[in-house]
Amino acid sequence: MRKKEKVIIRRSPDYNPEIIKKIVQEGLSEFGLSSKAKGKITIKPNVVMAHHKIAPSAFTRPEFIDGLLGALTDGKKDDSKIVIAEKAGAGLPTSRMFRRAGYYDLKKKYRIKLLPIEESRKKTVRLQRGEVHQEVTTAREIVDNDFLVYAPKLKSNVLCQGLTAAIKLNMGLLLDKKRLWNHNFNLDKKIVDLLEVGFPDFIATDAIEISLGGNQLTQHGRHLGIILMATDPVAHDVVCSHILHLDPQHIHHLRIAHERGYGSLSLDEIEIEGDISLEEIRQKTKNWDLGLVKVDKVDCNIKTIIGEPYCPGGCHGIFLDWLYMFKDRKPELWKNLPPWTVVIGQHSGDVSASRVMVIGTCSGIQGKVKARKLRKIRGCPPKHKDLVLGFFLKAGILNPLFRFDLIMDAYFFLFISWCKRLIKGRL
Repeated sequence: MRKKEKVIIRRSPDYNPEIIKKIVQEGLSEFGLSSKAKGKITIKPNVVMAHHKIAPSAFTRPEFIDGLLGALTDGKKDDSKIVIAEKAGAGLPTSRMFRRAGYYDLKKKYRIKLLPIEESRKKTVRLQRGEVHQEVTTAREIVDNDFLVYAPKLKSNVLCQGLTAAIKLNMGLLLDKKRLWNHNFNLDKKIVDLLEVGFPDFIATDAIEISLGGNQLTQHGRHLGIILMATDPVAHDVVCSHILHLDPQHIHHLRIAHERGYGSLSLDEIEIEGDISLEEIRQKTKNWDLGLVKVDKVDCNIKTIIGEPYCPGGCHGIFLDWLYMFKDRKPELWKNLPPWTVVIGQHSGDVSASRVMVIGTCSGIQGKVKARKLRKIRGCPPKHKDLVLGFFLKAGILNPLFRFDLIMDAYFFLFISWCKRLIKGRL
């Protein structure tokens, strides 16, 4: 009989680093990992984006990392080297997101290195089972380490059937050129390909406050008050999917991971331990809205025509993500968005509207178009920056990400980061 994978769920009512430290220490002991967590330790959190006003709940909180670091270093006299490695999203420099997330304060307390993956020494790994990626280039510290720890933030995500947890965290291994490459129908295969490079020894998940119901960057936090720990990312994510009332069979990257032999999707083959039951957690989350709808079902002034085929990981999902930014952070504008008609995918009929926007390189209208304005934003899919800038220039719509400080991050500080990489030969 196959050994059951274990997932531990513990209560943690708030972001008290000492309580988090104790819980993680007990988790490491329960998995028999206390003596193995030494040497070259790499921690991969989720810092896809951090901003005190528009993205306060999208990242693994520094208090959580504080407790995790305390658990990994407490009472140990070995000369372990701890690196926190991450690659931010949305075309933003990771160093700025580390700063906005409060991670630099951790350096005052612990001997750690904050490593933006784009600025790291790189290593390329040839994949044996990759279907989208034949090779992956990422930071050496992700590949060459003695102990790899994943510290995800539990989030809902409309781009991948509702869930961001441990497996989806691997998207942060990729550099910008490869991150959006095949970020379309192939997204779920792409995510699973990365398990061959990023397979953690230990997972400790920040689910004290989870991020829920809108855009993956800007959505609001909801208190859940738990920490999940595991050594198997599939078992971990199966439990997370049930917490959010999602069927793991319908989360494509979980189903593909199972088909490739990474683990079971059945709760019967997972041993759940801890001081709170899965059912008690599900009672708390049963009425929580994940915002998981097709983009044409969103109730706002912008009408979306979905051509075929529907691409949740590409243009359709990215545009839904863009719309949700207004719902999350500009609710008054959300109710009064200018009336545009947006076409995504190949639409075979006619379109008659005052203002029409076509999104995506492969999108088009096969019938007749009658419009006072006709605009197009290209990309497969378009970057968040392209949608933010494109809708401002072509439609006069100011997205919540259109802020001076983020523009500085996305262009000036990104240029500084590029110059540092150029000088060090790490482009």
